[in-house]
Amino acid sequence: MEKSLSKKEYEVMSELAFRQVKSITLSDASKVLGIKKDYLKVIFHRLEKKKWLERLEKGTYLIVPMEGKHGWSEHPFITASRLLMKYYISYRTALAHHGLTEQIPNYIYAATLDRKNQTEKKLHDYIFRFIMVNENKFFGYRQERIENEAVNIANAEKAIIDCLDKEQYAGTIIETTKALGNSAVDVDKIKRYAVRMKKASLIRRLGYLLDLMKLNSDGLEKHIGQYRDVYLSLKLPKKEIAKSRKWKLIINVRNEDLLEW
Repeated sequence: MEKSLSKKEYEVMSELAFRQVKSITLSDASKVLGIKKDYLKVIFHRLEKKKWLERLEKGTYLIVPMEGKHGWSEHPFITASRLLMKYYISYRTALAHHGLTEQIPNYIYAATLDRKNQTEKKLHDYIFRFIMVNENKFFGYRQERIENEAVNIANAEKAIIDCLDKEQYAGTIIETTKALGNSAVDVDKIKRYAVRMKKASLIRRLGYLLDLMKLNSDGLEKHIGQYRDVYLSLKLPKKEIAKSRKWKLIINVRNEDLLEW
């Protein structure tokens, strides 16, 4: 028996391990274990202090496997899946997952329909960021198996589109341009996704970048809208280097910087 556990704590951990529970709420644990909630709360508090449980959020706990306490840490995508109901991993995190950037972020970005009191949470060595999106933008992901757990992850094309939609979660537009230029991505699918997002500024930026890389931008021009010119990058300094009449953009990034990769 693990010396750091009391007899009751060991019984609780053993039962959860037997049931192969990965995470659980205090209320559900009370029902499963047949222990009154107030008493179980005290036990869970002690187990948390001893690092056998990790609090995901108020009343919800991640259970550390009994065989792997020391130095244990599960894959951050799995942790994200326990924090959210309707979600998918995207933005810069998904770019890295698909090998479209060499920069491995310590932020785990997830698009979600869930309303959260906290938009950011730090667990293990990662910072989890929850980005609320409208339902019309909640598509373009698939379920993948990671360490035998099902996780929702944006496909490569949707990750690129999400980065163009919200550059602050992409690194910079330079990283997104590099991903867009990867021969493995489907440009036609990217264009379809862009139109489906119903955001003129996103389509303008995509059209400009496709033209810059001599890729096919046909069909996008009719979706750029009648709004005033916008900056190519919202994250980089707002200085006018040039203008694109075709795409109604103020270019504030040098072409050579966009293509430096």
